[in-house]
Amino acid sequence: MKRLLMLLIVMVPLLSGCWSRQEVNDIAIVLGVALDKAKNGHIQLALQMAVPKAASGSNEGSSSAEATTLVSAEGSTIMDAYRIIQEKLPREVFFAHGRVIVIGEELARDGVFSILDFFSRHRQAHLRNYLLFTKGEAIDILQTNPQFESITSEEIREKEKTGVGISVQVRDFFGRLLKDGEEPIAAQISNLPVRAVSQKGGKGAGTAKIVPSITGTAVFQGDRLIGWLDDKETRGILWIRNEFESGVMTIPIPKGKGGGRIGAQIFKVSTKFKPIFHNNKLKVKIETYGEVEIFENDSRLDLSNPAVLNTLQSVFEKYVQTRMQLTLDKAQKKLKSDIFGFGQAVYRANPKKWETYYKTRWYDTYPNLEVEIAPHIRVQGTGFTTKEILLPETNK
Repeated sequence: MKRLLMLLIVMVPLLSGCWSRQEVNDIAIVLGVALDKAKNGHIQLALQMAVPKAASGSNEGSSSAEATTLVSAEGSTIMDAYRIIQEKLPREVFFAHGRVIVIGEELARDGVFSILDFFSRHRQAHLRNYLLFTKGEAIDILQTNPQFESITSEEIREKEKTGVGISVQVRDFFGRLLKDGEEPIAAQISNLPVRAVSQKGGKGAGTAKIVPSITGTAVFQGDRLIGWLDDKETRGILWIRNEFESGVMTIPIPKGKGGGRIGAQIFKVSTKFKPIFHNNKLKVKIETYGEVEIFENDSRLDLSNPAVLNTLQSVFEKYVQTRMQLTLDKAQKKLKSDIFGFGQAVYRANPKKWETYYKTRWYDTYPNLEVEIAPHIRVQGTGFTTKEILLPETNK
């Protein structure tokens, strides 16, 4: 009985809860991180944190500035700047609920490995934060007010989750950085004006509002930013990397065939590429498949005619090939960065050949690598009508 009593006395304190837990009242929750290169060469760290008194009340009608606070400091390292910020706050900085990390161009061109190293080692900083880069200063991105969410960091995260552009988390970037034969990429974010129409009386236009928008792709060689791809070129990345889910295409019809345009949605997209070794020469063949449904037709084409549909499929395939080739040319010839992972494909296809020959020569091989693009597009539907619709005046 005495032994049982002694055991209970020892165990009761252990059942009181987690010894390392942190009370909500004692922490400052970080939602977004911005990193820039300061004028003196140091790192500027800015943390967007939730304001407890704003969160405890009604958020209706509140702005990002009211729901959060932005605190920044400069230091020789991230840890140094983090320490200075901590000294300013009455609560412990808490990274576990972070949404996004935004890095400015000037700092990214110097290399981001030390930045990622900090977030991979910190016990609270999850690697699921979305990683984005901007041509300006990262702190400016977090200082804008969101459109639909109450917090800027949350709105950026929601935009990344839509899959419209490149969507990369810290762990994804780190994984590609450590691989041979593949270079990392991430989303480019910019502050753009959006003009809202005033609904008062239904007349007039509202003032332009600056909001953070996904505008392209940041391209790296190793851990250094080397260039950018715009929105059109980003679509080509998604095609080649098999990350394209669905999208809209507008195809101009040649004047010789009546002119006009056809608007369609493409879906069920899949892409595969494989290296081909022949006579000691390497080539990569990309095959992409997709289905198209037509939603607009202001051309003279009769979509009920099978021959016309076959011709139209060829036009769609040419369009896809051109878009993919546009991205491929810039990544290969200008930026010389293997953002598609062709080198990884070579390694998987022939590890011995990669290790003994291509691994040490890949930076010279990749820019001149022959790549064949073979698109296969099928028109799956033409809507409820196959004929062009003409107004009576036009028909006359």
